[in-house]
Amino acid sequence: VVFSYPRQDGKAIDGLSLVIKPGEKVGIVGRVGSGKSTFGKLLNALYVPDEGHLLIDGHDTRHYNRSDLRTSIVYCGQDADLFSGSLRDNMLITNPDGEEELERAARASGVAGFALNHPLGYSRMIGERGQGLSGGQRQAVALARALIARPKVLFLDEPTSAMDTMSEMQMIRGISETMNEEMTLIVATHRSSLLALVSRLIVLDGGRLVADGPKDQVLALLRKNSNEIASNPAGASDGI
Repeated sequence: VVFSYPRQDGKAIDGLSLVIKPGEKVGIVGRVGSGKSTFGKLLNALYVPDEGHLLIDGHDTRHYNRSDLRTSIVYCGQDADLFSGSLRDNMLITNPDGEEELERAARASGVAGFALNHPLGYSRMIGERGQGLSGGQRQAVALARALIARPKVLFLDEPTSAMDTMSEMQMIRGISETMNEEMTLIVATHRSSLLALVSRLIVLDGGRLVADGPKDQVLALLRKNSNEIASNPAGASDGI
């Protein structure tokens, strides 16, 4: 797959080819601008590849209804897209009939921790773009929304970038306890703590795949390259 943003030099995704099986738990790491977020947005049909094909169950994503595709593949970015209304309405927007899932998702994401300390609970009102909530709380609401959707594929893009350590640990524990074997999880992150959620690790650099395999093996490779760069600064440009 190849993809470039309009009016930008270079390719955001450059010849990326990989297979992710149903139910896999995959981490994606790489430098800023390596293509992690772009890959997630391509999966979610927010963008269409310039070249190549994205296949879901053997069928090109171009042949799917975009609304149906975004129901099956949910992209949860670090910037929560919240609206003026109650916490409940914001969480249920992806699944209006998901009231039974709300409490489970709220606890897994950490929303329950701050919502139930408020007199109105999940009926607490927030402003446009989540005004009245902290950055970490907005991310928690976005994650709860994604979990309530019960997608086949959940792509988390730096889901805890605005959370403190305790909130992040709670979220990791909540997702681990909530995630079923059938759901495919993809986590793009620069935080090593989130890799506890995955068993496979992919490394991107400049939109290209530079490493892919069992998490422990790839982490060992990254440590080896880091040590080699530290002992030979002149070769830094050759590292992952």
